[in-house]
Amino acid sequence: MIKMMETIRNYILPFGLKKAAYAFAAAFVFGLLDLELLAFLSFGLALFFLFAYRNPPRISADIADSGICAPVDGKIVAIEDISEGSYGFKLTIESSCLHSGVLYAPFEAEKVSSFLQRGARLAKGSHLFDSLGERLEVVFESGGKSVRAVHTLKRSPLRIELLGKDKEPQKCGEVYGFAYDAMSVLYLPREFRFNVHVGQRVYASQNILGYFSN
Repeated sequence: MIKMMETIRNYILPFGLKKAAYAFAAAFVFGLLDLELLAFLSFGLALFFLFAYRNPPRISADIADSGICAPVDGKIVAIEDISEGSYGFKLTIESSCLHSGVLYAPFEAEKVSSFLQRGARLAKGSHLFDSLGERLEVVFESGGKSVRAVHTLKRSPLRIELLGKDKEPQKCGEVYGFAYDAMSVLYLPREFRFNVHVGQRVYASQNILGYFSN
């Protein structure tokens, strides 16, 4: 039993497992009270939590010291040229409710800063999406290389979660947060060389987005 619980913890994020346990407990209580509809709904909610907060095992791609991996599952919907400080490109990945919402560090770096804004969960086409949407911003830096990741929820039923603290080193593929059904934007340096294209589906820590120029 203990071994089984340890295995479950490896595949489900802790806060998701806690919510699922509460929902299962509610289903049990409602069942004892013969409140069948509430018991059924609570049981269904527990299964949803187990699915949404799943943490699938991943083997990080071999990126050596110059590449970065996708931080989240989804589809690349845009690659744009920008001029914002040291950043020259903006890559957008759209995740759906069928994708895992776990966020993985894109390369071995220090999480130098993070900002979590609680807010509305709006349709991606809303003109208030960027300003009022619930979002998480994280900046990773290593040896002069910098990547800024911004995750904004769409009409997600679950809130964004941030794991760990600032100024902590992150290994490539290490979990740093959770954003279910979200738009993820990566700000990349001008000298970045892409290994992906618009319309491509990517999986966190497994697909290489591109490489920093030496």
